[in-house]
Amino acid sequence: MFQILLLKLISSGIIVLFLPTLLSANQSPDLKIIAIVLSKTCPLPDGPDMTIDSPDSIIKSVNNPDCPKHGDIQLVQTAIANHAKFKIKVGVEIKVRVNNQELKKKGLRKVYTIQPRDTTRVLHDIDLGDPGSYQISVRVWDAKFKRILINTTAGDERYFFVASHQDVEVAKTQLASGVRVSGKNVISPLRFDPPDLRWESVQVLPKHALRGEKLKLRLNLMNAGGDIVRDILTKVQYYNVKQPMRKSVIAMPSVHVMAPGEITTFDLEYILPDDQLLGKYQIIATVDPDNEIEELKEKNNAAKSNVIKLSDIKLLLPTDKFTFEENGLFLFQWDSLAFSEFKIQVGVDEKFEDSGLYFDLPQGNRWIADKELVPLAGELPGMAMGLMRVKEKNQLYWRVIGRQASGRQAFSGINRFSITPVSSDSS
Repeated sequence: MFQILLLKLISSGIIVLFLPTLLSANQSPDLKIIAIVLSKTCPLPDGPDMTIDSPDSIIKSVNNPDCPKHGDIQLVQTAIANHAKFKIKVGVEIKVRVNNQELKKKGLRKVYTIQPRDTTRVLHDIDLGDPGSYQISVRVWDAKFKRILINTTAGDERYFFVASHQDVEVAKTQLASGVRVSGKNVISPLRFDPPDLRWESVQVLPKHALRGEKLKLRLNLMNAGGDIVRDILTKVQYYNVKQPMRKSVIAMPSVHVMAPGEITTFDLEYILPDDQLLGKYQIIATVDPDNEIEELKEKNNAAKSNVIKLSDIKLLLPTDKFTFEENGLFLFQWDSLAFSEFKIQVGVDEKFEDSGLYFDLPQGNRWIADKELVPLAGELPGMAMGLMRVKEKNQLYWRVIGRQASGRQAFSGINRFSITPVSSDSS
């Protein structure tokens, strides 16, 4: 039929020009998957049943360098032959299944051009991060991965087994007990409750931090589930309580492996940047922030710390609501990293808005470099109790003003205190 059509075309004066053509793969029946070769094999049988003569084979596989183990790299090579007289462009897919579930991230999909009567070898490496029964198969598609041309035939897939810690423990138990089933033991992966990662505690010290002071964080992470979990990522962030959506990352510590019931402690240190707003902050710790680990409970992965107060001046003594004795010792102490000169203010105005309701120590233009002050005789309780009598108040307040060499000033927070007067009894 083709010859008749060709004669008609020539007789009609139409010139027919035949050129070498790159045919699409679905036009060629001459493709063949030659083999699938693994870099690591094992005494365990290479087959879908994963049946072994004794659990001793499982234990030996852990020590045998030729056996694939958890965390190893398994190299897979397949060969695709083109028996046609023209080159063919194909898509090659290496499928990886573990315990009958396809792991697309571990597979391969890539386009190759195979020359006529030639063989292309495809090499792919697999990270054995998941224990279990592996099945490797190959598909050849058209170049756009729209149509399957050939597939690994049944029985030509490759199988191998990566033993988990639990598999080894069960094999040891079976060896010790000597239990046999028809002369063979069949490996079936044990089913455990999934892991459950949660924070036992998130602690931060000091609770009142100075700008520039180092925060010390202790975070206790626990696996409260029933199975081991590997490659655990965490994220530690801080935020201003008034701006909870603006979180900044402090650290992203990780854990290689955690057994059921195990607790891992992270000890971190951090200094909040100098440009942070003063005020109240919290630390939030999140485990598995990208939700990549299957857990028993998914909603308990985050925990918050105590509230941290950030300021430039920290009041130490007297503590809030402290009571002095009128005839006792009056001592004021504070701390600061940002300022070098200070004075305190004492009064009955809880907001220090009315200058007539409080006074400075030391008085006038004097400032002190110390971070504590013992009032002179007559300053306290005399001046303070005088204000209390005039304004009919029974509560006093104090704060510290800090000054830098540049002249910049800042105020501390405000604490309350009171003074117990000497008894008026003359006896």
